[in-house]
Amino acid sequence: MTTEAGQGALGRVWQGVVNRESARVRDAFLASASPPASGRARWGMGVAWLVVVSFAASVLLGVWWVLVALGVGDFPRVTRGVAGFLGVMALMFAWLALPRPYRPEGLEVSAQDAPQLHALVARVAAEVGVSRPVRVVLNGEVNASMGLAGWRREPVLVLGLPLWWSLSPQGQVGLVAHELAHLRNGDPARGGVIGLAVSVLERLSDSLRPDTITRPKPGLVAMITNVLMTLLALLPLATVRLLAWLVGAERQAAEFRADLMAARVAGSDTVAVMLDRMHMAHLLDSALHKQRHMPERPHAFAEYAHMLGTLPEEQWAAQRATLGRTSLDDSHPATVDRMQVVQARPQPGTLRLTPEEAERIRLELHPFVRPIETQAQEWRQYLLHP
Repeated sequence: MTTEAGQGALGRVWQGVVNRESARVRDAFLASASPPASGRARWGMGVAWLVVVSFAASVLLGVWWVLVALGVGDFPRVTRGVAGFLGVMALMFAWLALPRPYRPEGLEVSAQDAPQLHALVARVAAEVGVSRPVRVVLNGEVNASMGLAGWRREPVLVLGLPLWWSLSPQGQVGLVAHELAHLRNGDPARGGVIGLAVSVLERLSDSLRPDTITRPKPGLVAMITNVLMTLLALLPLATVRLLAWLVGAERQAAEFRADLMAARVAGSDTVAVMLDRMHMAHLLDSALHKQRHMPERPHAFAEYAHMLGTLPEEQWAAQRATLGRTSLDDSHPATVDRMQVVQARPQPGTLRLTPEEAERIRLELHPFVRPIETQAQEWRQYLLHP
């Protein structure tokens, strides 16, 4: 009872800090479309550089120890043996912590498969002022994202078909514009030094944490080893949390900037509706269930769009009320804040997608619906019956 009460009190204190900081970022964008960056983000950059330099130094030190073990320098045999062991361990952990290139999950749609979709992406990219993404990938999530894939860091736009099917033509323009805006505005944790540091720390923490195979082993030695490994894993994990807190306000600011740029391209009212619909992902499970047992629409994504179109306003209001501020390591501000910022500066939009053009894009994407819906159904069944 006492412990839970203490945790609850600490949680309420931290939530108050989060609420004030998130409100500060929101108010800054209500006062100006381009507020200055948070000074705390510079400390985050410093911590990130320290992590990256330390990682590079550990690799070089590991290589040097291995060279010593192989006979470089006039060192005693015992020294070479210890250096060899330390070098192998250092390089092994460096390999485990080495960031892997981003690979988006889903089905890639080429310009030959969907020329109208790629043409829309190119038009939006021109409005935003960025080069169009090299690849477009579709998946079954109520979401969209922009990433840099592979070692060459090629821009990849990922579109969730359930969300795409639920949006109006202008909403689709706003969705693409929001994601492409991240290529121009940036996000401190999406790439660069901070993204690299976070990736290194998360992989290192995962590699140090005892797995489910190691943990149940009996014996004092196994128990001590597990405790030590868990404690070691907490250090990089704590550093990740520190980085997330330092750049949290700037990450949320990046979302506000992307929203405002999307509003300039697609229109403020359209983007406000899009933001509302992006946070109704919980209804996709109901749509998948209904399509599996009592189908009335051509596919589950059409059923999801129908559910959103017929949802009573009371349920929309109730859902908005639950989408409050969570933590500063959440990259997305509260939906109500994002809608308020977008609607504070009405924009008519500079690019129009006609219903006829939108229908041609839907026809292009139709061959991808069934396999992506099947994957979504299989994933749902896995979650229900692991």
